[in-house]
Amino acid sequence: MTIESKEKGNKKYYEEIMYISSNYYIFKKRPKTKVHSLINVYRLDIILLFIMFIILLFIPIISYLSAIPFTMLFIYAYLLVEAKYRLREYLKSGDSIIKITEDGIENVCDNKLSIKLPWEAIEYIIINKYSISVLPKNFSSVFIFAEINTKDEIYKSLKKYKKLDLLIDNSDRY
Repeated sequence: MTIESKEKGNKKYYEEIMYISSNYYIFKKRPKTKVHSLINVYRLDIILLFIMFIILLFIPIISYLSAIPFTMLFIYAYLLVEAKYRLREYLKSGDSIIKITEDGIENVCDNKLSIKLPWEAIEYIIINKYSISVLPKNFSSVFIFAEINTKDEIYKSLKKYKKLDLLIDNSDRY
């Protein structure tokens, strides 16, 4: 079955897949984990580190420890800028086509790049609020993502190939 995914310009979709990609091992251990915006997570971390820096700065006995949150503050600021840059670049990318066959799942981007995961290499297929994520069994493989509006077609394909055991629906958690 061939499914067209029209994700171009969908900011919420790309924020969700960035979070999933960055936290692969969390989703591998606990696939029912709720997805957040990676950019909002970095912003929250920066605020908390700034508060910690200010508090440690004014405690005379341990003020020398304020260098640790100050350094972490700059690291998270860099990660936030990088995440925003990646999001802008993702928003420029084109739509993709998902092909589900008896061999596995294939993602064709802009009719140029093709990524295929055989069924044996897939750990989970997780349905979230804005995306459907195909997570590989090991990190050396690639991720395949689709927009949530393709949920029914993907479900029909998984049912057809008897692969519903890979499916985890987190859409009710939002």
